[in-house]
Amino acid sequence: MRFLCIVFILIFVSCKEKKVRLQEDFVFGYAGMQNLKVFKFTGDTVFVSPSFPARVKAYFYLIDDYEKNKIHEYLDTIKGNSFEKEYINDDVVDGFEYQFEFLKSKKRVYVQNFESEATKALTEFADYLIHIDRYKKEIEHYNLKIDFGNVDIFYPPEPNPFE
Repeated sequence: MRFLCIVFILIFVSCKEKKVRLQEDFVFGYAGMQNLKVFKFTGDTVFVSPSFPARVKAYFYLIDDYEKNKIHEYLDTIKGNSFEKEYINDDVVDGFEYQFEFLKSKKRVYVQNFESEATKALTEFADYLIHIDRYKKEIEHYNLKIDFGNVDIFYPPEPNPFE
């Protein structure tokens, strides 16, 4: 009888669900074909601004533990590398660009039409986040005061008419 109680306790403890939380809030934005979509990852919720900075509507969806664990793996890879602030290929005018902004550490990494061994992990992470977004059902969110970070780099400066 005592053996059965111990087995039951071990099974109960091992089955207890461990809640996975993102280790860091971050903002991911990407643009291509003149559209900018920005995501804020916090806890198990992803807030989405599909046409930033217009922000007429915002959306959210939840990510599961598998997705959070995968994101943790990418975050660990990024933390293990010292990335430059910007990777820009000036020879390509129109293309794909993305940015990671880590809110706690106030660190940003921006990639524009740039492929290299240095940016491989960043590009894989960006592709994974875009993949998640493609199959999630977004729910409309009415609080438009969400901090989507600094995306000024996605907007080229206006030409000076006096030059």
